[in-house]
Order: sequence, then C-alpha cells, then structure tokens
Amino acid sequence: MENLTILTTLCMCIVLLMVKNTAAATCPTGDCVAYDISTQAICLEVSNKPSTSDCRWAAGLNINVDQVILNGSIVAYKIQWFSGLWSGWYVPGVNDIDGKYNPSNSTCSVPYNENTIRRVWAYFYDHTHSYIICKNL
Repeated sequence: MENLTILTTLCMCIVLLMVKNTAAATCPTGDCVAYDISTQAICLEVSNKPSTSDCRWAAGLNINVDQVILNGSIVAYKIQWFSGLWSGWYVPGVNDIDGKYNPSNSTCSVPYNENTIRRVWAYFYDHTHSYIICKNL
C-alpha cells in the first residue's frame, strides 16, 4: 500500500510539472490564467455615432434595449448636446435616468406609455452619441 501511495504521489508530481511547463511555454511571465477565457465578451468604443431616429431608445427604463437594437450591452455612453458640448459618461442602470419623461405613447416594437420615465440614451434618437459596447462573439 505504501508503494502505491508513493507511486501515486510521483505521478501527480510529473503531471503537475508537465502542466507547469506547458503553461510556462505559453506564458512568458508565469502569471497567466490557466483557464479558457476566450468566451469573454469583446468590448469596443463606438465614437460620434449619428442620431438613429429609432424610437425604441426611449422605451422607459428598459435595460435591454441595447441588446434588442445592437445585439450587445452598452456599459457606458455619452451624448453630444445640440450646443456641441458632450455630456459626461452615463452607465445604464447606475446614473442614467433622464430628467425629462416620455410625453406620449409609442407604438414602437418596444412600446412605452405616456408620462413614463426613460433613460438618457433616449437622446440617441436625435443626438450624436458615443458608447462602449460589449458583445459575445
């Protein structure tokens, strides 16, 4: 039984050395993650996007409109006001409730009712905007 324990321990050490040597070959600094992270979302900044004329952006507090329209998650965005100045960054669900509300009902494919609050991205409808979006490829 003692020989079996020694043999098992020896085999485990060999396997660990093989894994470590394989990781060292692909990771020159030795501090790389040993798991497949290739399925993470890819994020990119889209700058100076022109107005969309898409009424779905004003769909109340719906947090998934970006998924419906762009097939990705907007993690931050900003608006260029008609004065030419840019807003600061807004983060959906954190600091982006608009100070104005939807004055009438909408029959968009993502409908909303009159007198409902909305997110600042409602201005994508008629303002230039920039955003950071993440998509799973």
